[in-house]
Amino acid sequence: MKDRALLIIHGFGGDEQEILYLHRYLQRQAMDSFWIRLTGHGEDKQAFAQATYLDWLNDVEEKIIELEQEYEHITCIGFSMGGLLTIQQSHRVSVDQIVLCSTPIHLYNFPVIFYDISHGLFSKDKKRLNYYFQSTGTPFKACLQFLKLLSLTKKQLKSGLKEELKTNMLILQNKRDETTHVKSADYLWKSSDGKASVRLYEGGTHQLFLGENKERAVTDMVDFIVEKSSSLNSAAY
Repeated sequence: MKDRALLIIHGFGGDEQEILYLHRYLQRQAMDSFWIRLTGHGEDKQAFAQATYLDWLNDVEEKIIELEQEYEHITCIGFSMGGLLTIQQSHRVSVDQIVLCSTPIHLYNFPVIFYDISHGLFSKDKKRLNYYFQSTGTPFKACLQFLKLLSLTKKQLKSGLKEELKTNMLILQNKRDETTHVKSADYLWKSSDGKASVRLYEGGTHQLFLGENKERAVTDMVDFIVEKSSSLNSAAY
């Protein structure tokens, strides 16, 4: 059996493009990194609308089971909704580390959104405006499935994470994340009884691995994984 696999899970309505920078960085560090594309994502809107949160949970579970045939330990890395799916699978024995990136518990930072759109309109900053307009048109059915997953995950967090995972959890987020309010990071930290590691970055957007803080985020993540893996291995002897 190999020691550790790293599984990256992308966000709601996204695809591998939002996590490829991270995946390739991990590979350059000689880490066994994998990613999956969730059902209905990266296709047309009809396929997205027909997918359910149960499909997404099953996607992640099937990949973890596949990795368990070859690896003893698994680090689950969830971006945005992928963080919710990570929490849902955190009960598995093989999952002994989780990294939650821009994971939504509290949705939307409206002061940031209003500022960005108004500033974009007055300054005619098309890049800033397009960033928001590209996210419109999400199927209503898909949004409902996301909200069901969010509700289910909040219930799981209230019932408690497994004790050994609390110190082996890393939370990463940009403070200026417009989609996931920064209060989410605090909520997740409290769910670990204050034992998780947290890295908050100035500025940025929701797309942590596509923006200005991506280099800091990936290096902080690797440092965490290496340090915690060493501690886990030492504790095993």
